Amino acid sequence: ARRDAEGVRARAEAAVGIDAERVIRAENELAALVERERAAQQEMADVSEAVAEAVAHEAGARMAIVALESADAVDRRRLAETETLAAGARSRLRLAEERLRAAEVAELESRLGLETLREGLLVELAGLGDLGLGALHAGPDAAAANGPSPALAVESDGAGEAGAEDPETVALTAALAVAGARWATEPPVVSVSSPARIARLRRHFHELGAANPSAVEEHAAIRTRLEGLEAQESDLRAAIVDTRRLIDELSALVTRQFRTTFQALESAFDARFRQLFDGGFARLTLTDPSDLSATGVEIVARPPGKKAQALAMLSGGERALTAVALLFAMLQVRPVPFCVLDEVDAALDEANIGRFVAALRSLADRTQFIVITHNRGTIEAADALYGVTVGDDSVSRVISLRLDEASAVAAEPGMAADGASLEHATAAG
Repeated sequence: ARRDAEGVRARAEAAVGIDAERVIRAENELAALVERERAAQQEMADVSEAVAEAVAHEAGARMAIVALESADAVDRRRLAETETLAAGARSRLRLAEERLRAAEVAELESRLGLETLREGLLVELAGLGDLGLGALHAGPDAAAANGPSPALAVESDGAGEAGAEDPETVALTAALAVAGARWATEPPVVSVSSPARIARLRRHFHELGAANPSAVEEHAAIRTRLEGLEAQESDLRAAIVDTRRLIDELSALVTRQFRTTFQALESAFDARFRQLFDGGFARLTLTDPSDLSATGVEIVARPPGKKAQALAMLSGGERALTAVALLFAMLQVRPVPFCVLDEVDAALDEANIGRFVAALRSLADRTQFIVITHNRGTIEAADALYGVTVGDDSVSRVISLRLDEASAVAAEPGMAADGASLEHATAAG
């Protein structure tokens, strides 16, 4: 009995030693887990900061595009208003020019009328005979010697100033003065103008209309305003040209980046499709390559042993696997920190599950996947498991397990010996 007690005591001490080692190992593992958690939190903070910077950059680019479009709309509206004002100014300028031309025409017609009057005076003087011709050829000196008649004194004085500039007018006035002195003693026989000629002259006078004395000032003011509006129009057109050039540069940059990304996505999609389907091919096509802002994307796939057809013609599992291939291609071209997959493998069989898991593991080094699944093959490929269960008290509980650590603990030799010792101790008790 004493030997048995000593054996039990030795086994109990051995068990205590093993438990102490397990406690030490657990503490070391806990410290390692804390360090890994700290590193993971730091990495998460860095990733969040990078995501925030990317979102801010994208928001800034969108705001810049919106501001450019708003500025372009404002410039277009200002250009339209300026063109309207310029059209009104041109219309007023045209009216002023027409009035100026009408005044010039009236002045010209007045001069022509004066010339006609002078010609009529010459004819009248020629009709006086030798006396009129002699007085006309005698000039102003002879008229001054004879002296003007009292009835024509005011007219002679008024024409003196003009005669200083126009000798012909002075000569005609002097001749009329001589003729007036003769008519004072012997009134000439004159023919009365016909009523038709008087009516024609009156109609012509009324057609000329009244002259506008401020036409020149109005023309200068309108021309100055028109020049200012034309300068504003030139500035607005230059601003519109710069805005359109910037919009064209942004459109070209967006188009270039879109084409580059689309080509990379198409190649990655075909490779992922071949990986998941173990053959076949798939391609992405644009519905309207000439207009990238309104184009759509069509998916054409050919699983192994079938003909190429649109996505809608595939079966449910093929469509799901094709969608997964497109998603994995996007993650390959543009990796993201996190990706949540909600039962995307529900329609896949065991063979496709294996290829799906292999593709998932190939992307796990750059993207952390959170997969919601009931598929056993996907669960076996996970690094950590989180199960949600509801107890009898209707309270949800979350159970977590890391498969690599559980496998390592289960594979340790001490765990097997510890289990055998515990079984022996239980049997002995």
